[in-house]
Amino acid sequence: MKRLLTVTLLGLTCIFGSALPALAGSGAGAIVLSFPIGARYNALGESGAALAQDAAATWFNAGGLAFMADRQETSDFQLMYSKLAAGLADDINLSWAGYASAVGNNGAFGVTFTYLNMGEQTATDEEGNAIGTFRSYEFVIQGNYALKLSQNVGLGFGVKYFRDKLADDNVLQDGSGGSGDSFGVDLGVLWKVPSARLNLAAAVANLGPDIKHVDADQSDPMPRKFTVGLAYGLLSSEYMGLLLVGDYQLPLYKWDDDKEDYVYGFETNQEEWGIGAEWNYDRSLFLRAGYKSASYGDIEDWTFGFGVDLKNWVGQAIIFDFAQVPQAKGLDKVSRFTLGYRW
Repeated sequence: MKRLLTVTLLGLTCIFGSALPALAGSGAGAIVLSFPIGARYNALGESGAALAQDAAATWFNAGGLAFMADRQETSDFQLMYSKLAAGLADDINLSWAGYASAVGNNGAFGVTFTYLNMGEQTATDEEGNAIGTFRSYEFVIQGNYALKLSQNVGLGFGVKYFRDKLADDNVLQDGSGGSGDSFGVDLGVLWKVPSARLNLAAAVANLGPDIKHVDADQSDPMPRKFTVGLAYGLLSSEYMGLLLVGDYQLPLYKWDDDKEDYVYGFETNQEEWGIGAEWNYDRSLFLRAGYKSASYGDIEDWTFGFGVDLKNWVGQAIIFDFAQVPQAKGLDKVSRFTLGYRW
């Protein structure tokens, strides 16, 4: 059974490239939790820990939700879609829906659903003969709450339930173990320094037990991570604005040779970072560019995108964002689309 699952996962890794960063790079499971949410932040070098203060903050830094009450529109709904292997396997894609809303003047909550469709796979026996097909997927249901500790400091907390189905049980030798689940906890803080036009952030995500499919020896850690970030408002005028962002991230799991298992700790050889810049005209048209570096997939590449906010044109805050981001060295970029509405 373990051999079949391994072959299945290796096949998915080859199809995705480093769209399976945690699995291909360090052995973590729940790969659906490794894809940054929100085309805006993807275009900015996949950076958003100190910037996101909308529904996408549930992925980057739950502390950002605390400032939703400061916005003119205090409720936010977003949808994101991305093909992950365009031209190779069109049925492999990522979908996300998120809703967030302020609660009073000092708090907010958010709920999200993420679905990774891994497409149709071919089951084989020990001799490599095809014995049927099955579909693989992962999904996450998440809830967040955030509150202001002061006028400029927000603290957020999130819980999530994860489940995957890598293979149908009836195609496995043991007749079981094709599915697994786990849960995770997120914590994040966002500190605003208005006098310096600066935001600072720190967040930990996906703290939870290993994902077990058969037994403890055949389990994978959740993709635990630690992130710090900053956002700086370089220019802000009546009609134009320019901001800079950056994130630095480390896995919070590492291999222990003595225990022959993954344990909590910083995996410094799997670091990743991103930087980006966003220019806007009248807070309606947005141009974005960034740079992403990640040890997994040997990623050293540019990101870019654009956005439109129709608030000043039609009186409704309808948002559309587009981004292109790298998968891995030698692979084509993938596109991400976000459609949102704020009220």
